[in-house]
Amino acid sequence: MKNIPDMSLVEFRKFLNTLVNEDIFISRERLTALLAKDSSREELDAEFMEFHGDYEDLGFWFETYTKDPLKGLDPHASLTKKLQRHRDYIFANRKTTLEERINRRMGVYLESDPKPEKKIIELPLDEYRQLLRNLVTQELFVVRERLAVLLEEDAPFKKLDVVFREFFVAYELLELALEDYHYDPDEGLEISAVFAEELDRVDASLKAGDRTYSLEEVLKEFEGE
Repeated sequence: MKNIPDMSLVEFRKFLNTLVNEDIFISRERLTALLAKDSSREELDAEFMEFHGDYEDLGFWFETYTKDPLKGLDPHASLTKKLQRHRDYIFANRKTTLEERINRRMGVYLESDPKPEKKIIELPLDEYRQLLRNLVTQELFVVRERLAVLLEEDAPFKKLDVVFREFFVAYELLELALEDYHYDPDEGLEISAVFAEELDRVDASLKAGDRTYSLEEVLKEFEGE
């Protein structure tokens, strides 16, 4: 994917439309409805698996966005001050590097990666519900609605850019809300011997420092054939 700061206006609008239509915003509505109905652990587990997978998909889009989202904004504007407070909170509480967070979304932990002690699958029901309520009420979902409206109104680039930065910081807050928790949707499920052997091979390869390839690199390799 092209670096976000290097996108043209047309590319940027297309990118934003992709963001606001990601599946996480649909799964969030379903999860919110289940929480409101005091649904069972099994129902919540099934929907959270979807929500978490959609969160991983959303995170993929931000892997190339490494610039300071506050750079160039009016430092005296109320929104800038609010975002600065959020970022100060994020940096004060974040324990992982970008590479570690990418690994975590893929369900991979290297020897050097900090592994969360809290397992979502082992949380007591009340604590689990509280975590889910915290996730579905994150600011990301409010900012998404505002960004969707601006796209519908064909707002100018400057407005879209400012709200995208707000969206990005809100995503970082959602990411931070999950940082202290380990989640593996396949935990407790039986896997075939062949698949287990392949997992061991990949794990050994990563620990040995073998190079991994991004989706973009793989696509370029296929296109070149």
